[in-house]
Amino acid sequence: MKSERSFWVTAAFSYTLAWGWWIFFANTYFWDDWASFFGKTAQEPFDLGYYEEKHFLNPFINPILLEFGVWMFRLLIFVLMFGAGVFVYKIVSRLNVFTKFQCQLFTLVFLLLPVNHARFSIQTFEYSMANFFFFLGWYLLATRRLSLRLPALLCFLVAIGTPSYLTFMLLPLVHLFYQDRPRLAVRPLLAWTLRQIDVILLVLLFAVFFKTSQGEVEKYGITKYGLFYSFFFIIVFGTISFLLIRRRKRKSISNRRLYMICGGVALVWLATVPYWIIGYDPVRGLPDFFQLHAGARIQAREFFTLSMSLIKLTGGFIGGFALLYLIKSKSKYSSVLIPNIFVLLYLVNNHFVGPMEWDSRLQLLWPLGLALIAIGLMEFVPDRFSLRNSIGLVCILTLATSWISAEYLVDSMKQKYLIAEIKKDVQDLGNRNVLVSEYKNRLNARDRTYRVGEWSGIVNSSLFGDDNIAATFIALKDDQSCPVSYRAVALYPRVKSSFIESLLKRRVDVEIGRIDLPVKGFGPSIKACPER
Repeated sequence: MKSERSFWVTAAFSYTLAWGWWIFFANTYFWDDWASFFGKTAQEPFDLGYYEEKHFLNPFINPILLEFGVWMFRLLIFVLMFGAGVFVYKIVSRLNVFTKFQCQLFTLVFLLLPVNHARFSIQTFEYSMANFFFFLGWYLLATRRLSLRLPALLCFLVAIGTPSYLTFMLLPLVHLFYQDRPRLAVRPLLAWTLRQIDVILLVLLFAVFFKTSQGEVEKYGITKYGLFYSFFFIIVFGTISFLLIRRRKRKSISNRRLYMICGGVALVWLATVPYWIIGYDPVRGLPDFFQLHAGARIQAREFFTLSMSLIKLTGGFIGGFALLYLIKSKSKYSSVLIPNIFVLLYLVNNHFVGPMEWDSRLQLLWPLGLALIAIGLMEFVPDRFSLRNSIGLVCILTLATSWISAEYLVDSMKQKYLIAEIKKDVQDLGNRNVLVSEYKNRLNARDRTYRVGEWSGIVNSSLFGDDNIAATFIALKDDQSCPVSYRAVALYPRVKSSFIESLLKRRVDVEIGRIDLPVKGFGPSIKACPER
């Protein structure tokens, strides 16, 4: 961009086009919102996220925001995430590593990447808040102004209230180290460490306080399985990076672009470490092609099946690298095609799988590394194509994220018409329970299945308004027959309209099937359940 003003106008416009759809469903509940916010008042802090593993500020902030309405959470999420992008731009500009154009592209990619889909959930407000204060604190620290040191520490305290950011606190320290460049000797390094002792102690003391004050929170327990994943991947990434850099060095080619890509991969690894360490399996969110199920197959002695899966996976990687080699050796446009192939693979994975499914906290920490990878890939593109390729990348990311936002809009419309249809068809509930069997998760955002709490909220919103009477709803699972002794109304909704049709008409056509289940005594299961 020729000026800062034109860049920020472009950034605000594209960011709003990508993420601004929330204004059309500002008061809609998604995911855990039904259980945590529907029918709640500001005087119910426990149900507003005051759990052992939640942010320590939730009991103070959530009731205040709820006084305005749930739309206030979404407005602040939208503003805070853009604000994080503003400070990312200021931070990377201070590094003196990137050109002005690269800093702008870095920021646009950071803002527009179709990750953190769950930011539309009100329940994830604390993650957006932590994200904003982390980058604000990093920027204040990077200014090196003594008067801003304490505000920076307070910002970091808010950020690490989401404990995953404890790991990312390495980045501001690395930035300070890069600015100071102390001599690599014991005394200079010790002196530099003592100058940063306030930041280091803040992280260590909060980690100790959080662990001791929360008791045995299983969610944050370190597992051997998670430690193995963390060290295994860093060894693999480190070995590949080392070999590539040595190969580049022997050919006397600049390592700048390779450092960027390797650094981006390292940042993505760092962002994932908090979840690997506590036992999260990152492979389960990938397509079936990558699923070896090694542990289960070894236990079941299915060694042949495991071997075939391993050969298939290895063959896929070899075939992919062979294709890249052919493109590089045969096509004169390989420097344009290969970087864009990697971008395309990411977007395909993101649309059909999503980065590690729904783990929004993990997605929250990815854009920094992915933006750095994007800058590194774009450096391979010849100068005559660079500007057009970068503009194309920004447009594609904007459209991809906008498509995901549209999914949530259609989901909100589906919920609206489900509530209307249930309210119309179930006027004679009496003392009966309501059972719902969803036939296909059609038009649900990100192709997910509604949880029990979501159906409970939808049903109770239909029948009782804002009173969250969860006892009226019982879930039917795929492997479960109907209860043996319930007087109930069984509902099975069917979506009749397509995604594009629903988006254009601003409505979702839903048909509610109904079966009345009489009282049954102990004995055989009821056979009148709607089929799934």
